[in-house]
Amino acid sequence: MRGFTCVLVALAAATCSNAYSTGAPESACKDMIPRHPVSPQTSLPPYIITTSAKVVKAGTPIEVVISGKDKSNTIAGLLLQARKGDKPIGTFKITPPNNQIAQLLNCGTPGNAVTHKKHDSKQDKQTVAFTWTPPADFTDIIKFRATIAYNGAVFWVGVESAPIKVVA
Repeated sequence: MRGFTCVLVALAAATCSNAYSTGAPESACKDMIPRHPVSPQTSLPPYIITTSAKVVKAGTPIEVVISGKDKSNTIAGLLLQARKGDKPIGTFKITPPNNQIAQLLNCGTPGNAVTHKKHDSKQDKQTVAFTWTPPADFTDIIKFRATIAYNGAVFWVGVESAPIKVVA
């Protein structure tokens, strides 16, 4: 009986550690906290989010880049949104080569978030880039907000970009 219990515990641990290897669940859309069996890191994140513009016209796409601060800071998983307060806004587009490791997620509207897909850890990247487009009728200030995972046990929640102004 004891051996059976050990096998069940080992299987449960393996399931938890790989539970979201295919991307963030929709249940993480609001708080952006992965449902990993460990807590987020509290140290400063070794990642930054930059954009191709600080001011963008409504309906006009811009590039959003997540980068590790050095070559060892690769990205195994992510959840990225543009937010006005706590509300995801706009839509993302994923182009090669990042479409091999990332996919769109519906956080209330199709394509308003990006998450990782299952991939070989050899495909982890130091930098990933996506295209984001604000709604054509939107004018306000947004920030890009991300959860970035180095691996299943090491991740940062709430990594933010500088503010981006969307104008008419």
